[in-house]
Parts: sequence; structure tokens; C-alpha cells
Amino acid sequence: MFASARKAAALISDPAFFWLVLKALGLTILLFAILFVALRYGIGRLPVRHTALVDALIPVVSSGLTLLLVMFLGAPVAALFASLFLEDIARSVEKRFYPNDPSAGGAPFWRSLLLGLRLFLLLMLLQLLLLPLNLLIGLGALLSLLVNGWFLGREYFELVALRHIPSRAVDEMRRRRASTITGAGLLIALLATIPLVNLVAPLFGVALMVHEFKRYAHEELRA
Repeated sequence: MFASARKAAALISDPAFFWLVLKALGLTILLFAILFVALRYGIGRLPVRHTALVDALIPVVSSGLTLLLVMFLGAPVAALFASLFLEDIARSVEKRFYPNDPSAGGAPFWRSLLLGLRLFLLLMLLQLLLLPLNLLIGLGALLSLLVNGWFLGREYFELVALRHIPSRAVDEMRRRRASTITGAGLLIALLATIPLVNLVAPLFGVALMVHEFKRYAHEELRA
């Protein structure tokens, strides 16, 4: 897994991959900029008496709410945009590291979009359910990280593996490799807890899971 993580991190120096990172980051930042403007506009239109103090507080409150949204929605939103670039990211990894492997059938855009939306909604729900644990220091936060790791490993592996093999084969491989897939998911979940880094964690996660899938496939072919 750590070898796969090093390869995934090394892609940052690849111009094609770096351009994908910039596009995904740009879309994420644009979305939150729109949310900030909408919040500032909405708060400014609240039925309260506008005084100098209220007007001065509006941008502060808007900025604070936007920051909270970035912390809470950053990883789910970035995951959604990462799914839109799934095919480009995966092909970039495969072209550089696995040029002699058969080409993947690829995932249709609409299926990638639906899987991305599902991942976004499930991540939102999971974060809400885990919110009480995240407020606790120690065991609660650790349990939250473990649950996120299991979930992210499962979902990112499915996104990548479905490009190559049917869903039944994905489920079988995931059961055989459950521990290492969860370990990779934990790494993604850990990165997703770091502000700003959580915006690129999904892109890293896709690249990491491409390497992990390739490793499993090669090992099973040799067996």
C-alpha cells in the first residue's frame, strides 16, 4: 500500500495529472465562492435593522459559515468532482505506470457521475452520523476515522475497479482484499481531515486505488 501511495503522490509532478488537480480544485473553490456570495447576500437580506455594527458583522459571519461549510463539505464536494475526472485520472496513472497492460473498458460518464453523486450523498450522511464522535477527543475521533477509512476504501476501490471488471467481480476482489483496501481508505480519510489537503485527497485517493487494483490484479494473475 505504501508503495502505491508513493506512486500516487509522485503523479503531482506529472503535468497532465497536475492540470486535472487544478481543474478539480478550481471547480471546488468556485462552488464555495458562490456559496460565500450567496450566504453574504442572504444574511444581508435578513429582516433585521441594519446598523454599522450589523453591516460590519455580515462579512465576518458569512466568512465563518463558509469556513464551516468548507470543513464539513470539502471532502464530499471534492470527491464528487474527482469522480467527474475519474477516467482522466485513471488513464493518466495507467499510461505512466502500466503502459503494457490491456486498456480498461472505461466507465461511461453518466455512470461515473451517478457513482460520484452517490459517494457525495453517502459521505454527507456519514459525516452527519459521525458528528457526535468527531466532537469527542480520543476514542470518538479514532472510531470516526476508522469508519471513514472503511467507507472511503470501499467506495474508491469500486469507482476504480468498475472500469476493468463487472460489479460481481469487484465485490469478490474487495472481500479478498478487505484489509488492504481499508488501510488505503484510512490513508485517504486521514488526508481528508487536514484543511485544504482534503480538497485534493479524493484525487490522490483515485490514483492510489488505481495502483492498488493493479497490484491485486497482477498478483492474482501470477497465482
